[in-house]
Amino acid sequence: MAKAGLQKRPAYLAYHWFWRTLDWVFPPACAGCGKTGERWCAECQKAVVRIPAVVCPCCGSPQRSDLVCKRCEQGRPSFHALRSFAEFGGVLREGIHKLKYKGNLGMGEALSIPLIDFASHLDWEFDLVVPVPLSAGRLKERGYNQAALLARPLALAFRKSWSTNALERIRETASQVHLSVKERRLNVAGAFLANAPRVRNRTILVVDDVTTTGSTIDACAEALLSEGAAGVYGLTLARAVQRVHQTDQMSSERAQIV
Repeated sequence: MAKAGLQKRPAYLAYHWFWRTLDWVFPPACAGCGKTGERWCAECQKAVVRIPAVVCPCCGSPQRSDLVCKRCEQGRPSFHALRSFAEFGGVLREGIHKLKYKGNLGMGEALSIPLIDFASHLDWEFDLVVPVPLSAGRLKERGYNQAALLARPLALAFRKSWSTNALERIRETASQVHLSVKERRLNVAGAFLANAPRVRNRTILVVDDVTTTGSTIDACAEALLSEGAAGVYGLTLARAVQRVHQTDQMSSERAQIV
């Protein structure tokens, strides 16, 4: 996959300058810190905590080695690989919150810029970009799909097809926030249906805003592969993680108590 000049492609540039024009007409405020004049200021961009380089080669979970993690060994996900740009927290969490719940659609384009750069360094070949779909009820309530606002500019940058009807969420699911790994898998199991003519024999890149265990993208991958997709990759802007040093500190404290 070419890693240079992605953002100079005409279709992407047109999309990019559309939002820049809107910013000129309607001056924005930074979604991270509130600074006027920019949707996502340089200071907030620098404050984002990137996912460590050493991750599970399958699910992308940060760890000490680049070997497949125990969870993936016990039950290999349906997707080929999942990667996330940064940790879900701080200013990035604020930015995603504004995109997802406050109707700040322009943050989709702003946050897609680092995601595109991140994806350009992955050695992935794919044919079609698909956002994780919302249920019909949630889409009607919100008015837009935040994952689609990240997926579209990414597809334009890579000159790939993108589709919002290649994958459908066929039932409403509960919030994943307070669920265990097992509960998350059960919650989204069978929640998606793929459009066979759109996905058959194609390698799909599934895009979402945030992942924790990868259960949602795994369920999407199952649906896509069952309808003949050649393979599935997952890409998210953020990942909810517990840093390794925090885990070590907690273990040390428990040992001292014992």
